[in-house]
Amino acid sequence: MKYELIIFDCDGTLVDTETLTNGLITNMMMEIGIPMTLEKCLQLFKGKSFVDINQYVESHLDHSLEFHFETSFRQRSKILFEAELKAFDGVEEFLKILDIPICIASNGPQVKMGTTLDVTGLNVYFKPEHVFSAYDIGIWKPAPDLFLFACEQMGGKPETTLVIEDTKVGAIAADKAMMDVLIFCDENNTEFKKSSYTTFNSYNNIPLSV
Repeated sequence: MKYELIIFDCDGTLVDTETLTNGLITNMMMEIGIPMTLEKCLQLFKGKSFVDINQYVESHLDHSLEFHFETSFRQRSKILFEAELKAFDGVEEFLKILDIPICIASNGPQVKMGTTLDVTGLNVYFKPEHVFSAYDIGIWKPAPDLFLFACEQMGGKPETTLVIEDTKVGAIAADKAMMDVLIFCDENNTEFKKSSYTTFNSYNNIPLSV
C-alpha cells in the first residue's frame, strides 16, 4: 500500500529514551522510599503519561514531598538526555529517503520532544508545527484523538496513514483511529511477538516500501 502520511511516536520509536527515562524514574522513586526496579518501571509506565507516574507516587507515599516529582524529573532528564541520548540506529537514513509527509504524535510534552529532537539532530526532519503532543489537546493514548488530530492537521486521511509505534497504548490508539501500525520492538519482545501486529527491530530492515 502507498501511504500518504507517516506518524511517528517519539520516545522509544525515534529516540532511545525509554531506558534512560525509566532508569531515572526508578532511581527517583527509590530516593524517596518507593521500591522500584527498572523492569517493573518499564512494565508500569512505558508509553504512559506522567499523570500515571504522579498517581503512582502519590498512592505509594504516606508523606508529602518537599519538591514536585515531575518538575524535578524534567530538570534531571534534560541533563541526562543532553549527555547520553541518541537516535536509534538507521532512523536518520530512513527519514532521508521518505518522500511523503511525516510528523510526530507523542504522549510526551513539547518541551521534552524539543530537547530530544535537538540533541539527536532529528529536528531537521520535523518542523515544529508537525510535532504534536497529547498535552496540546489534553487527551492521551490509548485514545485515538491525538493520531486523528495529527492526521487532520497534516491534511491526511486515516485510511492512508501509517503509524510507527513501540508501545501497546500507541498500537491501541492507532487501531482505534483506523490507521495501519508498525511496531518497533526488540526481537525478544514477547508482548508483540504473540500479537497480530507487524513488528521490526531495526530501521535498516523495516518492512515497508518507500
